Amino acid sequence: PSTGLKGLTAGQKLRDYRMVWAGSDDAICHVGTGLHNVPLARLEEVFLTLGKKRIEVKEVIRILGPFPNVRNTLKGDVALPKSSSTASKMKIEYDSMIDGTGKQILAGSETNKRALDLDVLFADENAIVCAVPSDEGGVGDQGSKVLFFAAEESLNVKLEMLRVA
Repeated sequence: PSTGLKGLTAGQKLRDYRMVWAGSDDAICHVGTGLHNVPLARLEEVFLTLGKKRIEVKEVIRILGPFPNVRNTLKGDVALPKSSSTASKMKIEYDSMIDGTGKQILAGSETNKRALDLDVLFADENAIVCAVPSDEGGVGDQGSKVLFFAAEESLNVKLEMLRVA
């Protein structure tokens, strides 16, 4: 899996994925903004774009009532440190966010950057299966720490259908 992941993150081709399954809300919040937890908001979709040592996470949030959908985009760097365990580690450091109004918010200083790790259990051009790292290891109770992303062939079409393109 590590060679597949290295090719995906460092390759010159940008690859799009859609989150098709999450073990828990905490796992989603680990990689996303967590803004879908505000009242009257519901997470509609999460998309992930990897390549050129960069990552982009797009959250589409539906607001209850006569309001448009909102897209938040997190952007950052991806690194793959050497790991002795069976799962590959993926270090993500977000350095900017584009909020639902289209305003870009830069981290500015190192202290404002958000860093997180993921244990990548499987990765190729068709799917990425990862888990939120924990002291106990593993995938949590009934897979509560697992995120499953499947390749998305037509990201722009999906974003247009969700009215957030």
